[in-house]
Amino acid sequence: MARFDGKVVLISGGARGQGAAEARLLVAEGGKVVLGDLRETEGQALAAELGPSSALFLRLDVTEKADWARAVAAAVGTFGALHGLVNNAGIYVPKTLMETDAALFERHMRVNQLGCFLGTKAVVPAMERAGGGAIVNISSVAGLRGSPGAIACSATNVRCAA
Repeated sequence: MARFDGKVVLISGGARGQGAAEARLLVAEGGKVVLGDLRETEGQALAAELGPSSALFLRLDVTEKADWARAVAAAVGTFGALHGLVNNAGIYVPKTLMETDAALFERHMRVNQLGCFLGTKAVVPAMERAGGGAIVNISSVAGLRGSPGAIACSATNVRCAA
């Protein structure tokens, strides 16, 4: 039996890169994935690659509570349950301290921290109905040490713990 046989996992930032790798691994291990991302073309292509019985793509802005509610409803409506969340979405726009304005800093805060919080809060009721599950919050070493040109990323990459 595969490790994730029949388990349904929502992956934010799932259209490419690390999120896509996570999706491919989960499906290879028998799971089903809901790919949430702003990159619609890439997300739809990955969902098609993984197959309609294993993957669903939907546009997800992690900073919007309504988008999270829609993603959870889609996961349950399509696959019958939700067992996990990978809070993978994050941004990094390199700028020095003096180049970083409040709007850029706030954008990092909204995506890298608020998005994680909203996602965690949104999935818990569905996961409880499914009998439990797991939430994985992806972060960066930028949250552990500063780097030149990474003030906003470093300050916002300590993710919430559920």
